[in-house]
Amino acid sequence: MGNFLAKDHLMKINWLNNGFITKEMRSPYVVEKDNEYLPCLEKLYKHVLAQATKAGADKKSLEIIRQYSSKILNALETYYMADIEQSNLIIRKLIEDVSSNPFAVSNLAESCAFPKSRNGEIQFYRCRIGNPTCDFSAKDLLHLPRSARSKAGNYRFSIPGNPSLYLANSSYGCWIETGFPSEIEFNVSPILLDGSQKILNLAVYVRDFGNLNDLANDRVHCWLKLLMLTIASSFRIKEEGRCFRSEYIVPQLIMMSCKKIGLDGIAYFSTRVSDVAFARCAINLALFVEYEDEGSSLVRHMKIGDPTNYFLYKQLLPSIKQSDYELASINHPFITNIGKYENQHPYQETEFFEFDKYLFKTWSDQRHKAGKDDI
Repeated sequence: MGNFLAKDHLMKINWLNNGFITKEMRSPYVVEKDNEYLPCLEKLYKHVLAQATKAGADKKSLEIIRQYSSKILNALETYYMADIEQSNLIIRKLIEDVSSNPFAVSNLAESCAFPKSRNGEIQFYRCRIGNPTCDFSAKDLLHLPRSARSKAGNYRFSIPGNPSLYLANSSYGCWIETGFPSEIEFNVSPILLDGSQKILNLAVYVRDFGNLNDLANDRVHCWLKLLMLTIASSFRIKEEGRCFRSEYIVPQLIMMSCKKIGLDGIAYFSTRVSDVAFARCAINLALFVEYEDEGSSLVRHMKIGDPTNYFLYKQLLPSIKQSDYELASINHPFITNIGKYENQHPYQETEFFEFDKYLFKTWSDQRHKAGKDDI
């Protein structure tokens, strides 16, 4: 019986390495105009199905690709017809379908999307744009308070009036997500989370087969379902001056579905990278804000340090900047290069990496002196 299961498992995953992956399947998917999103997504889904068929995928995998692509495209079409209730229902059923699999949904401390550092810390970063005269404090880096929720805009995993707290797993991730600001405008805070947040893992990649060896949890098929949702959520549209963003429809429907079933956030790769292969140090976490009378429940599960201005950091003497600290962003076996295929660099060889270590080392020293090392 055991040999049969092992053979069945190998049959499930072998097709993934049998010419399934193509250049067209690597995100982010960049288009010029908003009206190109739907036809491009439909074409991409057809390509995924054709490649899986050609590679010899099992019947269950092919059915997942057909079913999920059909339902996601249907959700978009009903949304365009202003049937928001139906589009919400379609996506919610897909999220409920994967919610019982720990590869898709788990506490942040156990999530496949974010490894912990060797000292067990769950590390993130958040930034704000403004020159040093702004003199930001840690409180300024938190999400919008209830009194200012009218300023909460339209973003990938949040809708107007309902903000999410967006974090990245590196300062580099913060930098690209905020539009590559100048050094003197770039202020970053280190953040520690307690890991209790229940999150959906959309940080999945077409070449990411390392976590698909758990036959009991049927991870190959779960991974495929997540991949179909991720594809629809990984577009970047260049058209400027838009009031409406088609690439936000599915992510926002996913966000509302996650909130409806009691999840706390979503992990996903940045769409600002040139290729998802260079996104291991640009993984984002959108945490949903649930307001209470005096703030939100989110702040009880995190600690945040005062921000450091990147330009001022670069003025420090080398002896002061040199810090040694275990970072979670590189605590995994994957390559963490950034850039482009023709011009890439290991993250450990960048100033951002040194900045990350400096942020956590100085903050750790401050907390230790104050006797507040716990999370």
